[in-house]
Formats: sequence, C-alpha cells, structure tokens
Amino acid sequence: MLKSKIKPEFFYISWLFIGMGMLIAYPTPLNSDNRLLSTNSYTVTMVALWIAVILYLAKKWSIRVTKADVIGGIILSFLYNFTFMLSAGLDDSNKGLTLVGTYYLTHSFLDCAFSVFAMIGWAVTLTYTISVIRTYCIDLLQLDESYNSPQFFKIFGCLMLIWSLTIITYYPGQISWDALRQFCEFEGRHLSYLNFTYTPTNHQPWFVTLIFGSLFKIGQKLVNTNFGVFTVVLFQTLVTGIIYSIATSFVWKKIGKIGGILTFILFASPVFSTYAITIDKSTIYYALCVAYYLVFLKLLEDIKHDEYSSHEYLLYLITSFFFSEFRNDSKYIVIITTTMLIGYALVQHKKVRYLIAATATLIILLFGWNSYLNYKKVIPGAMSEPLTLPARQVSYIYLNDKESLSKQEISTINRVTPVKELRVNYDVSSGDNLKNLFPMNTFLNGETIINDVVDHKITLRTTQTQKKEIKNYLKLWITLGFKHPIKYTEVYLAANSKYFNPFFGLQGEYNLLFLNYYPNYGDFLLPTWYSKYSPFFSSKIRNNVQTIFEAILAIPFISMIINVGFPLWWMTVLLSVVLSTTNKEKNWILISLIPFVLMVTLYTVTPINGYSRYVIGTTAVLPLITAYILENIHHRLE
Repeated sequence: MLKSKIKPEFFYISWLFIGMGMLIAYPTPLNSDNRLLSTNSYTVTMVALWIAVILYLAKKWSIRVTKADVIGGIILSFLYNFTFMLSAGLDDSNKGLTLVGTYYLTHSFLDCAFSVFAMIGWAVTLTYTISVIRTYCIDLLQLDESYNSPQFFKIFGCLMLIWSLTIITYYPGQISWDALRQFCEFEGRHLSYLNFTYTPTNHQPWFVTLIFGSLFKIGQKLVNTNFGVFTVVLFQTLVTGIIYSIATSFVWKKIGKIGGILTFILFASPVFSTYAITIDKSTIYYALCVAYYLVFLKLLEDIKHDEYSSHEYLLYLITSFFFSEFRNDSKYIVIITTTMLIGYALVQHKKVRYLIAATATLIILLFGWNSYLNYKKVIPGAMSEPLTLPARQVSYIYLNDKESLSKQEISTINRVTPVKELRVNYDVSSGDNLKNLFPMNTFLNGETIINDVVDHKITLRTTQTQKKEIKNYLKLWITLGFKHPIKYTEVYLAANSKYFNPFFGLQGEYNLLFLNYYPNYGDFLLPTWYSKYSPFFSSKIRNNVQTIFEAILAIPFISMIINVGFPLWWMTVLLSVVLSTTNKEKNWILISLIPFVLMVTLYTVTPINGYSRYVIGTTAVLPLITAYILENIHHRLE
C-alpha cells in the first residue's frame, strides 16, 4: 500500500517536500542566485495535480511498488535532472568549448543539495506513477475487454472525413526540403549558373524518389503540375489512412473502447493529417513503422502458438522490405529484430524454417535492390550521415581536452573534420555543420556546398581513401570513448536532451506541425516545374486553419503523447510494467518491445536534438505495443 503504517500528518508533509523537490529549477544561463523553486504557474499546477492524482488513485487501488518500478523511477529522474543540467549549454572559454551542466553538482554545497533534492523528489513521484499506471491500466482493461471494434471502413471513413479539412485547405499539398531535392534528382535538374547537374543519390532513398517522381509525372500529364503534386498526396493519404485505421482497430480489439478512441484521436490529429498532405519520405515511413509492428506482433503470436501461415510470412516479407527502403537505416531494425526472434524461437524449440526462409528472401531482395542501384550508378548516401553523433563526441574531446590527444590522433580527426573549423561549427544539439565538414557530402543544403562539389573540394561518392580515413576516425572514436566515457555520456545526453525529457515541451520548442506551405529555398533546390505549382486557398485561410490545428495540439492528451521526449519515457514505463509481473511468459512479452526499443535508439543518433520528424513514427507505434503488452499481462493474470 502507498500509505502503509505512516502517520497521516507525516505522510502528507513528505509528499509536500517531494512536490517541492520537483519544482527545483535549473536556470539557464547558469546563475546560482536564481536557483529557486519554479514559480511558473503551469509547472506548479502540473506538479500539484500530478501528486493529487497519485494520492487519489492510491486510495482506490492497492498500490504495490516493485523493484522494477523503483529502477524505472530512478532512470527517469536521472534523465529529467541531468538533461536540464546539460541544457545549460557550453562555456566558450579560451581553452575550448566545455559543457557546464555539472555546475549544478559542483559549484557549491547548496547547488548540489538542491540537485539531489530534485532527483529524490522526481524519483519518488515517478516510481509511484509507474506503479499507479500499471494498476490502473490493468483494472481498466477488465471494464472494456468485451467491447467490439467498429468495422474497418467506419474507422477509415471517419479518419478521411477529419483529414479532409487539411487536404482541402492545403490543396494541392506541400513539398518538404528533402522531397524538393528528390524531384531535382529525378528530373536531373541542371543548374547552369553553378555548372552542376543533380544526379541520382541514395541520400534520400532512391526507391522513394522513383515512386514520388513517377506518381507526379502521371498526375502532371493527366491534368497539370498542381494535380501532379496532388497525385502523390492522394497516394500518401490512402496508404497511411488505411494503415492507421487497421492499427486503430487492432488496439480497439485488444484493450477496448477507451484505447481505440484514444488511438483514433492520435491518428486523426493534425500531426498526421499535415504529414499526409506533405510530400516527404517520412509521411509513408511513419505508417510503415506501424505496419511493420502490426505484422511483427502477428508473426510473434503465430510462432508462440506454433501456427504457420504462408500469408503471414509473405506479408512480413513485403512490409519489411518497404519499411527498410523508405528509410536507409530501418533495415537494421528489421535485421536485428528478426535475428533475435529467430534466436529466441530456437531456444524455445519453436519451428523457424518459415521465418528463416522469409528472412533469407528479404536479404536477397535488399541485396538485389542494392545491386540495381550500383548498376544504375546511384550514389550511396555519404558516410557523414550516420556519424554526426560520433563527430560531436570526438570534436568535443578535441575542443575540451586537446592536450590528451597525440599528433597522430589530431591528424586523424583533421582528415575527416578540419580541426581549425571545429570551434565555429560545433553545436552539441545539431550535427549538420560538422557533417558539412566531411570530405564527402550528399547533403547539398546550399550553393556553397554545391560549389565545393563542382570545385572537387568535396565529393558526392565516397572514395577508397575517404573510406580508410573514416575507418581510422571510427577506431579513434572507440578508443577515446574508453578514455573519456563520462564526457561521451555528457555529449550524448546533451545532444538528445529533448528526446530524453518530455518536460522540455513546456517551452514549446518543437516542430510538430510540418507546415511551411510552399517554401522557396532558392533556385538551387527547385525543380523546373516549381513556378507552375501554387496553392488553391489564400495564405489567410491557411493561417487560420493552422491556428485551429495548434489549438488542437494544445489539448493535454495530444500534447503529452506527441512530445518528442514521451516515447522513451513510455518505453521505460512499459519495461517496468513487464518486469514487475510474475508472468511465466515475461521474456516472450519483452521480445515484443525489441522493435520499439530500436526505433527509440535510432533517433538518439540523428543530427538534430528535439526534431519531431525523427520521432513521429515511434509515437505512432505507441498504442500498438502498449495494447499488446497490457492485453497479454491482463490475460495471464486471470
């Protein structure tokens, strides 16, 4: 029990102090004189309501705190406090660029005491929050488990009806920066003033570029340029709408009406409708995250019950291939997930020949597509893309502790990222500037970089010499990681502070609505037909609708779920819930979390801290994995 044998007076006083600990502020820039309790009315109200809800629910249910709850609470408290500390920024001193977040632990005894007080307050509250969520959700399932899901077409029809406001308002649709680049590559746009011609690259998957380019050409030939854009938007809308409707039905059947309605609200929200009308690889990729998870969970159930259907394995094969090709690094999620599934099935003496056959076929398809790309001389994405986090960590060691590096090590760094340019280009929250220092680059985000390509200062295709230099750079990165593990950890936390802490969202710093209408980034990024592409409605109408959308996103449930820091926190909660059960099939349920854990891990190595576009696919699968885990735990407890 939450209250146990503690005297009521001491019990409530204890929670008062816990609430005060949660209100300890981390002022930025650093100023010890401002190290006080937060006076922000929103924050104070949130903490007060949070503790009140815990105490209220504790009276209704018997709350049993487990070791897993405590561990989960401590982890989340660590993430909350340390990410706020590290968000204090960098000290631009004469010696280098240093993270100064540990100031709140080392500056004075009082600062250290405040920080420890905050950690304890958050750890206690989060521990009991996890316990309450586990108890409350299981009890809620018992109320709704017999509720039937509406027919798929009713869900799909309602979703399309709500999305129609966005589709009509922003007709014919909008085009992201990445997609504009893809259209330039598809048509081989020539920039005479730069003496440069766009050539096919796999920076944005060429598989997706072919789909977008082909659909646009069909619509353009049938009607006009605007309809060409709308043809791609219509394709995206139908594909994503169907997948999200299936997912809503899945959750509805698993945990009942409340879960189904909340899932529908999530997918009907402007976050997903504004992406549906935005030509971008991410739009369909988010839906493919959901589709992959759906077929993975179905396959997991089939293997567990020794039920084998060629239809299910074929669907898994197709979905895995598309999921892998819509984002280059998604294939690692598929390969790791499937390998672990095969390994666990073998340990449990389950039949795996169908799964192995499907996996082998998928690998053949992936290698076959890569062979096709090589045959067509499509340039692979530059090796700078996945190295933005290592570059920030290595550069930080150079800027902060240059004396610890040998001349050979500095030379290794210099060949990949010129050391004279590190200081001016270093930003712990963004790796794009460091990425542009690499000797190879397919991220042509400006005329200067294009000129560097034309002048052979950098290359689009990675040379053998550059591959060797990158290999040496990665070896040094690993070596320095063993020498400076704390500094590496600090950079990792600072580089992902907003992904690790949903309470940064209170500052409203996220790109949740991808509405930049009809952007003009400069002639270097515009397809030849761009001048014929125009909106149907006026800017005033579009702006008014955007205001409505922003109001919708301010609704508590939606604003909480779509926060970029929420998926990692919810993953920790789910892990705590699973580990707290006495279910004999606990390990099997943990297998279901593997793709989710990998998706969360993936966006923590991306270039930009807190960029919502990297997270929405993970947000989309939250209802699926939550429903699957809660439903399995509930039925095993019966």
